[in-house]
Amino acid sequence: MIVVNRSQPRLDALQAMLARLGATLTVDCVLNEDPHRNDALMARLPEGSLVINATGMGKDRPGSPITDAGLFPRSGIAWEMNYRGELGFLHQAERQAAARNLRVEDGWLYFLHGWTQVISQVLQIEISGPLFARLAEIAETFRPGAGAGPGE
Repeated sequence: MIVVNRSQPRLDALQAMLARLGATLTVDCVLNEDPHRNDALMARLPEGSLVINATGMGKDRPGSPITDAGLFPRSGIAWEMNYRGELGFLHQAERQAAARNLRVEDGWLYFLHGWTQVISQVLQIEISGPLFARLAEIAETFRPGAGAGPGE
């Protein structure tokens, strides 16, 4: 596993957490904020790899952690954790989806699961299965960029 972050304290915290857990997983922590270097790291990934953007870039600040020249791993998964904003990483992955047999996911369902868990706790109700599916269907109409509802 390779974790890239632009903050050494965050990488140090990750290593400390892994040590406390007694994790046997090898994690290469890379301090970097240069998208060209991220392209190079991504180019070395084996086929079928998972690439996640959890940086906030494309939501909290403009841009993407990779350049438009970066190539996703063939038959891999590109997961954009963001669910709103410019979503540059998501769009880069979408442009390569067919040619590289890439599965592309965004953060919308991740956001909905977190949101419904809070509602579940507050209202003391179970939100899963068909109820979650129905709420997700309704929420889709308010999704930023969906073209309808106040989320637009």
